[in-house]
Amino acid sequence: MKKYLLAVSGLFLISSFSQSFASSSELVCVSADELFEQSTYAQTLKKQMENKRKEIFQEFSKKAQEIKKKLEKIQQELNSGLLSEEAKKEKQKEYINLQMELQQLQYQLSQELQEYAQKVLKKLDNMTRMAVKALQKTLGFKAVADCNALFYYDKSIDISPMVAKILDQMAKENKSNQ
Repeated sequence: MKKYLLAVSGLFLISSFSQSFASSSELVCVSADELFEQSTYAQTLKKQMENKRKEIFQEFSKKAQEIKKKLEKIQQELNSGLLSEEAKKEKQKEYINLQMELQQLQYQLSQELQEYAQKVLKKLDNMTRMAVKALQKTLGFKAVADCNALFYYDKSIDISPMVAKILDQMAKENKSNQ
């Protein structure tokens, strides 16, 4: 944490923004949208989520195609009129089971994507909280809000650019320490 405080202090000596920031401001805000635009670390996490989504979706598509082919084959057999009543009932059960399998696969896809996104966003949230705490020690604000949740705010209380810079620094330090 001391490294982060030193990095933050150095950042503010260089930055002219810190001089224009009203240090008496008790409320500041951070915009997640701006963090994703300005932080290379947040952009990297966003790309990881997108890549994972593509990977999961490709896997799902492959399995779904296999199931759909089986469904089409069963449908053709059912429409052929060549099946006995007993065989027809068996094929209908198989058809229903395959439809349920496809629905289960869709549910699993959704769950897997949601779990991964939550994991990545929690990681970003934790790092953002650490960056905000480091900034709080330097700037002395008393509360932080989500800029997007505020009805109105003056840009002077938006610390998103500073948080983005600190996030990137923290990510670089974490990489070098691993």
